[in-house]
Amino acid sequence: MDRMLLDILHLPTCAENLAYEEWYFTQFEQESLRLWVNPHAVVVGKHQNALSECNFHFCHEHRIPIVRRISGGGTVYHDPGNVNFSFFRWVQKEKMIDYDRSLNMIHKALQTLGYPVEMNERHDLFLEGKKISGNAQHLKKGRSLHHGTLLYDADLNLLRSSIKRTSGVFEDKAVRSVRSPISNLRAYKDLGDTPAFLQKLHAALIDLDFEEGALPLERELLDVAIDERYDSDDWNFGYSPHYVFRNEHKTFTVALEVERGGIIQNAEIRHTGESMESIERQLLGQKHHYAVVEAVLSAAELAPEDTRSLLTALF
Repeated sequence: MDRMLLDILHLPTCAENLAYEEWYFTQFEQESLRLWVNPHAVVVGKHQNALSECNFHFCHEHRIPIVRRISGGGTVYHDPGNVNFSFFRWVQKEKMIDYDRSLNMIHKALQTLGYPVEMNERHDLFLEGKKISGNAQHLKKGRSLHHGTLLYDADLNLLRSSIKRTSGVFEDKAVRSVRSPISNLRAYKDLGDTPAFLQKLHAALIDLDFEEGALPLERELLDVAIDERYDSDDWNFGYSPHYVFRNEHKTFTVALEVERGGIIQNAEIRHTGESMESIERQLLGQKHHYAVVEAVLSAAELAPEDTRSLLTALF
């Protein structure tokens, strides 16, 4: 049997990196492990409600993209201090979920580097009781994608601010993230900056009998996936399950019912207790996407401050 291929391959944007995950998953012939680093991003699981899993306004203000991946599980934060790993492997059964056979390799490599990490029943890695790695899988037609994170030198304040929802209530049947205390590996043992740690991790994995090589890349096919999914609000937000959203901001109270696909089925908006029927009607049938709602409100005859406040309330 061929040894598993190991390569460091990161692309400039979150959309490109997740598009690569999807493309290579359908193409790989040799089992592979990809190590990569993403710029700042919030990455939500396939079956989650993207808006409920993050602080949308904080991410929007700081230009942190919110992107949906093809695997299940909970929301994770990526930045240049976080190292990602992705295993592309064959499975014997159509629905064979097996985290241990791949995660054990990461576990061993980290222990070799001097990190006494432990694995819990949810297949997350912990160090001294704090989470340093979350994992998720995607299976299809005998193929398995198992990817995870390693917090080495991430900005934990930015992480918390990005994924902590601070207002509004969602009613839905989406998968919820399970939050845990977190820490960086570098706080326990400093192996230099993130690129230095990545190279040491790569070397430790090579010693576990990986084959060093280059993963393929077909840019044109990658661009198709980016356009159709990872740069699209229809995928990143519209794929969320049906939900009801209620919120208040300053003098506005709102309640939206949104079907899968992001279409607003029902809208109730009050300003200082008075119903705003005209805007309610204009929102019906529109997508609960920021740019779409912003355009609707910009065309309404509202004071600029009220437009900003209502837009805040609606997300």
